[in-house]
This record gives sequence, C-alpha cells and structure tokens, in this order.
Amino acid sequence: MSISRALLFFILCLGTVPVAAQKSKAKSKFVFGDVKTEDFTPSFYPVDSLAGAVYLFDVGSSEYEGNHKGGLSVGFQKQTRIRLLTKNSFNDLATVRISMGTDEDDPEKLDNFQAATYNIDNGKVVVTKVDKASIFKEKENGYQVLKFTFPNIKEGSIIEYTFKIISPYDRYLESWTFQGDYPKLWSEYTVNVPQIYNFITSKQGYLQYDVDATETYKDHFLIQDFDRPDVAGSSQSLSFFALVYKHNWAMKNVPAMKKEAYIRSLNNYVSKISFQLYEINYLDGTTKLYMKNWNGMAATLMAAQNFGYFLTDDLSWLKDDIKAADANGLNLLTNAMNIYAYVQKKFNSVGSYGFRLSQSFRTTDLQKKGTSADLNLFLIALLKAADFEVNPVLLSTREHGKPNDNYPIMNQFNYVIAQVKINGKTYLLDAANKFIAFGKLGNECYNGNARLVSSDPYAINLSADSLKETSRTEVSLLNDGPNKVSGTYSSQFGEMQSLDLRQTISKENKEDFLKELKKNYSDEINIENMVIDSLQLLSERVTLKFDLGKKFEEDIVYFNPMIGKAQKENPFAAAERVYPVEMPYAADDTYVFNMEVPNGYKVDELPKTAKIDFNGNQGSFEYTIAESAGVIQMRCHLVFNKANFESKDYKKLRDFYSIVVQKESEQIVFKKIQ
Repeated sequence: MSISRALLFFILCLGTVPVAAQKSKAKSKFVFGDVKTEDFTPSFYPVDSLAGAVYLFDVGSSEYEGNHKGGLSVGFQKQTRIRLLTKNSFNDLATVRISMGTDEDDPEKLDNFQAATYNIDNGKVVVTKVDKASIFKEKENGYQVLKFTFPNIKEGSIIEYTFKIISPYDRYLESWTFQGDYPKLWSEYTVNVPQIYNFITSKQGYLQYDVDATETYKDHFLIQDFDRPDVAGSSQSLSFFALVYKHNWAMKNVPAMKKEAYIRSLNNYVSKISFQLYEINYLDGTTKLYMKNWNGMAATLMAAQNFGYFLTDDLSWLKDDIKAADANGLNLLTNAMNIYAYVQKKFNSVGSYGFRLSQSFRTTDLQKKGTSADLNLFLIALLKAADFEVNPVLLSTREHGKPNDNYPIMNQFNYVIAQVKINGKTYLLDAANKFIAFGKLGNECYNGNARLVSSDPYAINLSADSLKETSRTEVSLLNDGPNKVSGTYSSQFGEMQSLDLRQTISKENKEDFLKELKKNYSDEINIENMVIDSLQLLSERVTLKFDLGKKFEEDIVYFNPMIGKAQKENPFAAAERVYPVEMPYAADDTYVFNMEVPNGYKVDELPKTAKIDFNGNQGSFEYTIAESAGVIQMRCHLVFNKANFESKDYKKLRDFYSIVVQKESEQIVFKKIQ
C-alpha cells in the first residue's frame, strides 16, 4: 500500500502528539517450549473434569508495523498450548489449520512458526518438534490453508504451536474466540491500534471478562517504499512515533461450548470479539469513513467488482437467456417465475462460499455453474435485464451465526439472495437451492434480520418466529375380519419439513429411504404401499401415505394410537440452561386418529383427555380421546405460536414437554371378550 499525502501529513504531525507514556509492552508470560514436568501431573481439570482435552492457554495479539510497500501491515501472533487427555480429542486437535489471504500482489505471510509435542519419559520432558517441511498447503475458498499434524501424541501429551501472520490488509483486525469445543484455563487477546484507525468493537457471549483494559503508549514505526525510489535511487522511508491504543481482554477457566437441543447456532452465543473499521482520522482534520452505516455498506458493495459493479453495467447481452427462460410474456409474475426456474434448473451450485462473486457473470452463464453467490447475483442480473425492480439481500445462515443489527460487520454475513417487487408485492428468492419454490427460503436463512443492499438498505425480518409450520396426520383403522384392523395413514408435512425431505431423498435411493422410514413405526404394525406425493412439485407440501394393519391375538392388548408420531423423549434433558431456546419455526401440528374397536375386543382403558397452555398464548397442547358406539376418536394438537424463547422460559418448556411425552406415550388397553 502506497503512502498517501494525507498519511504523510499525519505522520509528520505525530511527533507533536502528547502521549501518556512511552511504549510499555510487557514481556509475555507464555514462553514457547517452557513446559515443565508438573504440567503433566493433573489427570483432570476442575473447569471440566470430563473434558477430553484442555487448553492450558490460548493467547493472541494484533499489532501494526511498518512495511516495505509504503504503508502499515498488521502482525497477528497466536500461541496455543493444549493438554490432550483422551484419544477422543486427537481428531479435533492434533491437526491444525492456518488460513491466509492469497492476494497475488501482496499475499499474507507466515512467520515465527514453531510447533512441538511434549511427553514425559523417565521423569523428563521429551520434545518432538514439527518439521516445517511437513506443513501441507492447499487452496480452499480463496484462501491458502496450511495444515500440519503433531507427531508422537498419546493420552496425556501436551501440544503447542505459535505463528505470526503478517497481513497487508491494514483495515482488518483478526477476531478472537475465547470459547471453543474444549475448556480453556486462560484465553487472552491484545490489539494495538495507532490512533489513525478507529474500529468498532463487537463483543458477544455470556461470560464476563477477567481482564478488560485499555492503555496508551507511544510507539515507533518505520515505513519504506521500495517501489518508489527518491532522487538518489534509494527507497523512500519515514520513521515516526505514533500514539497507540492497547486493548487487552482475557478470560480464565472458560467452559467449553456444548451443543443443546433447539439452539440455532453456538456461534451466536460463543464468547468472542470482532472488529469493523469505522473511520480513518488524519491530524489535518480530514476523516475517511468506512462502513459507517448501512447506507455506506450498500454503496461500497454495489461499487465492488466482486459484488454489485456489473449489476450497474449494460446487461443487454442477457437477452438470449431471457428468451431461453421464456420470460418475454405479458404476465410479469410468470416472467419472474420462469427466470427463477431457468437459473434453478439449468445452473448448478458448487457450494456456498460467502456473498461475493467468485467469477464473472459471463463465466457463470457460459459454464452454467457457480457458487450460491454467483447464481443468485446472476439471477438478479437476469431479472434486472428483464426490467424488474430487484436488489441483493445479505444474510447470515444459522450455522454462521446471527449478524449485528446495529452496524455492518461484513464478515458476519455469508449468503446473498434476491428481492424482487412485482405488482406491489415483494418476493425473496434463492435459486441456488434446487428444492425451494419461488418466493420461499430454506430454514437456514431464518436467522434474524437480513439486509437489503440498495439506496434504502432496510432490515428484512427473517426471524424463525415469522415462520409458521403447519402439519397434519390422519389415521383411520377399520375392522377387517376377525382380530384384525386395517386402514390408511396420511401425513402432510409442513413447508420446511417438505424441503428437508426433498433434499434428503435427493441424496439417496428413494426405496432405501422408505425402508429406513419404516423403522420409525412399531414392528407390530404391518405397513404396505408406502408412497410420497408431490416430491417434484416444489410449491406443494409433501404427503406421506401408506396402508397399515394390525392383528389382535392376546387376551390383553396395549396399543398406542400415536402411530409413528409420539414424542418419545423430552428434548430438554438438562435441569438448567444458559442459552435461549431456538426452535426452527413456530408450529401447528395436528394428529387425528379414528379406529373401530377390534371385533372380539372391548376397550378396558383409555388415556385421559388433557389440555394445557404454555406461557399464556405462546403455545398449547390438547389431547382428547373418547369411545362411542364402538369407535375410538382421538385428536392430538400441539401448537407453538413463536419459535424463540428466553432462557428464563426453559423450565416451563421442560415441564410442558414432560407432559407432552407422557401423554403421547399412553396406550389404549383392549381386553378380549370371553
């Protein structure tokens, strides 16, 4: 990066800046290789006595330094030491991946790499170093990934690695995650930022910081520019002092993140800290803003060649595609649906690697494949070329974590879809998924607010609370001769369940899928002629149908009317919960059962009718059953009017589901007539 006039002015003025103290960088208390015999003594650690491994420490820092290209680079240093306690942790921790940017003009560089395994042998610490020649390099999603594996590991080993990445991307600071899949005795991150840069700091998680401190010091920088020699033929260089803000955060005895039922993504609640450049301030009074607000985000993205730049270009060359899509008719909605179907069916998604283009529109059009971003931005280009009012929409999928609603932190987004307006109605489109109907989105997209990329970049509510899933199952059993009943089973899935079913069946043989599905039903039930309707009709909900029958031969027969639909266990097993409960959608599930009392039998006992409400009108469960004139009629109705619940509601949910599980396990008792 070349030194700008504004930066030159800033540098020349820095010498007069009053500062609190000279540089006060304390020497790190974590020295690579300083492993002692007593470090191998504990057989477990109080932070988690059952953990398969424990991070003894995990520390990192980011610091600016002058480079040889006329600007500042960021050095990210990381050092990690881990105790491996059981073999179960080897697959997770014994291989380390380091990702680096691969800009051809100025790639990130690896420096100060060391790694080693430590074991105890005859009371002494034995070191096995990782050979740098064993580092494996590969390209992945636009990054260069360096991988290495620790040698000579066994239960009780300590592994340690440290490295420094020197990055030319001076407007980007590495984020830091204090929690992970294993507990950490100490997790610490320090950033040192010259006063020229102003970053927004975003904190996330439930844990409290043991250290959260800021201080200032005066630091020395040397900037050189080998590409721009002065009149004497040598490189330009500048040496100066600057006021630096040092921010330090640390946590001790950090528990591991543990997966629990009904949680959208642990990424939403892991304790972490991330940064977004807000502005660059120069001492001549000028300021350059970066992503100050959503309007700035939209303007920047629409001008970026890997996102919106070509959407503002001449798109008339797409007329052949519009013709191929049969989108020149008089009905606008039909035209849009045909363009959507054209991209969805004719183009193949090769993965989802973020919201930016990986190739040009012309390449996508020629190869008929691309990333999800390539396909959905190409869809926008086609709709735009056909004179539709269409814009990109950024979102974060569930596994990626929930984005910040207040400020555009770009690495918190990882997906782009289209919004098109037709005759006053708005539709959201995702043509990268071959199983989603026009105007629908997959469940993974419902993760809080999405953001329109336009001159009016408003938030679009994609909360799971706004997604209502309705399903209905009907079972009818009639007498079919002595000691036997037979009938039909029909279960219509909700939209999201139908999507999941289509995606699942596409990955395996349909017949094998049906065989596996039969295992969900009791062996005492005979199932035949199982079919699945509407698999190819994306706008319709899928229906599972089959014939069923059962023989009654014992003197006393116990029969559960909730055939294949009973909730067998409470999904909320833990006594307490820190995280909110995030169901995939609000739900309205109805089960209707009608059965003639088998010939030669009478009803000896029926389950009791029950009805309970949850948190007022937030949910309900109703179980009604009765016998009249030899016919048993039963209806089970479970409703949740919202999907997201705070942790304070957890005990109520747990108790509510205990009743649901109990009622749905109850059986009708038939007794043979003597």
